[in-house]
Amino acid sequence: MEPETEAATPCKRRTEDSGDGGSAPAKPRLESDPAADAPSARKQAILATFGGYRDTLDAHYDQRERVIKCSRDITALSKKMIFALLRVTQDPPERVFQGVRAQHKKVLELFAKMAADLQGSDAAKYNRQATPGLQEYIEAIGLWRFLEHNQLITKQQVEESLAASRITTVTDEDYLLGISDLPGEVNRYCINAIGKGDHDAVRNCLAFMRQLKDGVSVVLCACGIRDLVKKAEVLDSSLVKTEQAYYSMSVRESEFRQPA
Repeated sequence: MEPETEAATPCKRRTEDSGDGGSAPAKPRLESDPAADAPSARKQAILATFGGYRDTLDAHYDQRERVIKCSRDITALSKKMIFALLRVTQDPPERVFQGVRAQHKKVLELFAKMAADLQGSDAAKYNRQATPGLQEYIEAIGLWRFLEHNQLITKQQVEESLAASRITTVTDEDYLLGISDLPGEVNRYCINAIGKGDHDAVRNCLAFMRQLKDGVSVVLCACGIRDLVKKAEVLDSSLVKTEQAYYSMSVRESEFRQPA
């Protein structure tokens, strides 16, 4: 039994000599490694970049919605102008035109509001959203010009009417599509004029629509505006209705004409 006791003694001494009751020595603290922080910095940079993209898209959609809303309001007011103008066969013309001037002022205020979002390159960027209201406006003031002066409104006159609203650019496509809607309203005016026995007005309507038809046909052959093709078909239909009304009126005139 003694050899075993002697063999155990050196092991005990080595354990006691290991220091501080046999506990392991503490590991030294390491300082922050810049390489370890790099992934976090890249993440923040990516988040900041995509945050900028988000803000840009939000601003774009907000601006787009503002233009759409103004365009809808302009369309609604322009239609009211047209309805008021068509009463010229029932009410005194000066009273009708005076009421239309007040509505026209409100439309120009809406254009001034929309113009803030159509400056510089934004005019082309948001033209698709703005053009419905602009076309309806051209139709309204085109009918006004025809009723008051028996003339087709020009593109320059449209731009001059909008100059105070800071909308100085009216594309050829906007102008052509706007005046292409005129025949429908001129035809309505023509029918009302027949009911009032105003035969001169009917003749003026027919001559105006034939000239407009000739001009649109020339342009249609030289350009590829898709919507103009559809509106040209409506123009043809309105012209046929006006011609039939004129022929019927002429027949009635000849039937009731007193013999010399």
